Amino acid sequence: MAARKKILPRILEILLIAVWVFPLAWMVITSLKYENEVVTRAFTFLPANPTLYNYIEAFGSTYILRWLLNSLIISLVTMAATFILDAPIAYAFAKIRFPGRSILFWLVMAGMMVPFQVLIVPLYLQFNSYGIINTLTAAILPRLAMPIGIFILRQFYEGIPDALEEAAFIDGAGRLRTFTRIILPLGKSAATTVIILAFINAWNDFLWPLIAINDSVRYTITVGIANFQGTHGTEYALIMAGAVIASVPELIFFLIFRRKIIDGIAMTGLKG
Repeated sequence: MAARKKILPRILEILLIAVWVFPLAWMVITSLKYENEVVTRAFTFLPANPTLYNYIEAFGSTYILRWLLNSLIISLVTMAATFILDAPIAYAFAKIRFPGRSILFWLVMAGMMVPFQVLIVPLYLQFNSYGIINTLTAAILPRLAMPIGIFILRQFYEGIPDALEEAAFIDGAGRLRTFTRIILPLGKSAATTVIILAFINAWNDFLWPLIAINDSVRYTITVGIANFQGTHGTEYALIMAGAVIASVPELIFFLIFRRKIIDGIAMTGLKG
């Protein structure tokens, strides 16, 4: 009976993993097929004649390298700016007592509940008045701070003993020095989590770059891949090849920092 209780969860885990992995495997396999093998009534899982033609076509007939560069610039700038803005805000909410602190914090958290679609029209009109529509700057600005990042960092900073701050103040350190020399180094795991989430959100963003950028050379990778369907008809194999190319940098980024994500989320907790 005990063995059965152990086996059933494992079977469920394997099924869930299969459900998650199958679309990714299907994407890669389809990208290695010729189009006439994809669009056919006869179902085939593995390609009869694996080919890199779709990848060669993607690199040779589109701006995909430029789109990757654009997405990388947007993601890296967003990643850095998000942490620079979120960290001091989270520290203020966690360690500085001031009137209305709780109300302000929950107002920030309420920002997670506002659908981004509601903000698209006013953002577009505002950025258009600034003359930055159709630039990478327009794609970066709305993603510069994340309420979830403030929440994660605040939860971690609240767990740091106040005695460490008090000792620093006694030694003559100011608020800024205490934050940069004590709080930030202790919060590396939570900071890494926020940085990675910011990168992934910026890399996967589609709707706002689609609206804010009109020049095909300035497209992000997500918008560029979406335009394959309009440019090449409905060449599913080519679209899948583009999707694989778009996934590789994000996958590498995740594999490098996956342990930091797990550690950071585990250490932040859900208190407060």
